[in-house]
Amino acid sequence: MAISVSPPEGYESLQVGTTWGFAPVEVLPWLRDTLGEQADLREWAKSRPSARTLQGRGRVFSVGAPLAGPEGRARWVVRHYHRGGAVARALKDRYLALGPPRPVVETRASVEIRRRGVPTPAVVAGVVYPAGVFYRADLATEEIPDALDLAGVLFDASGPVQDMSGALRAATGLIRLLERKGVHHPDLNAKNIVISHEGGSVRAHLVDLDRCRVREAGVPAPSLPMRRRLMRSLRKLEQMSGRLLGAEVWDAFVEGFEEGA
Repeated sequence: MAISVSPPEGYESLQVGTTWGFAPVEVLPWLRDTLGEQADLREWAKSRPSARTLQGRGRVFSVGAPLAGPEGRARWVVRHYHRGGAVARALKDRYLALGPPRPVVETRASVEIRRRGVPTPAVVAGVVYPAGVFYRADLATEEIPDALDLAGVLFDASGPVQDMSGALRAATGLIRLLERKGVHHPDLNAKNIVISHEGGSVRAHLVDLDRCRVREAGVPAPSLPMRRRLMRSLRKLEQMSGRLLGAEVWDAFVEGFEEGA
C-alpha cells in the first residue's frame, strides 16, 4: 500500500522503507532515525528503560520523552491501534487500507478540537505500517502528568484516594463542552476520559479520538448520546468490579449536566 494522503495540518510526512509517518517538523529527524533503527514505534516504546504500561488502555505505553514535543511534556504515550468488538478476533490490529489511516484521522480531529478549546493531549507522531491491502499503525501523544482515567478514579480501590464526585463533575463538564463545540465521540466511556489535578482544580481530558466526528464550527453535537454512552460505561464497570458508586457520586453525575442546562 502506498500512502498518498496529506499529513495533518502542522505536521510533515516521511517514508522509511515501506513505513510512512508524520510528526511536527522539529520531531521529524528523531522519527526518521527511530524508524530506521527500530522500524516500529511500539517496539521502540516497549524497549525504553522508562517504559510502563498504562492500565486500562490496552496496548499503550508511557515513556520518557526523548525530546520536546509540541507542549514540552516530560512523557509520551505510544498507542498501538487494535480492533475492537467481534471483528478483533479476525483482524486483530489490521485495518483495511481504504481512506485516510487511523493516525491521520485522529490527528486531524485532535488539531481541530484543540483549536476549539477542548482539552486533549497533543499528538507527537503517527506511523503506518502497510501490509498488502491492510495496515497497522501507532500514535504517540504527549502524556498528561499525574493523570488517571475516569475508570481508575472511580473503580480502582488499590489506587490513591480520589475526589470521585469532582472527577464526575469534570467529566460531565467535558461532555457539555464537546456538545457545544460540535464534537461527537461515539465511543465515549470511562477509559477515554482522563482526569488530572492542575492548580488545585480537577480537569477532564479527552483521549483516543480516532472515531471522533467533528461538525462544522458553530453546529453543536447531539445532546444525549455521549451522556448515555458514559452512563452505560459506568454501569458496566460497576457490574464488572462489584464496586457500586454511591448516591453522592451519581448525584454529582446528574448535577454536572444540570449545571449546564
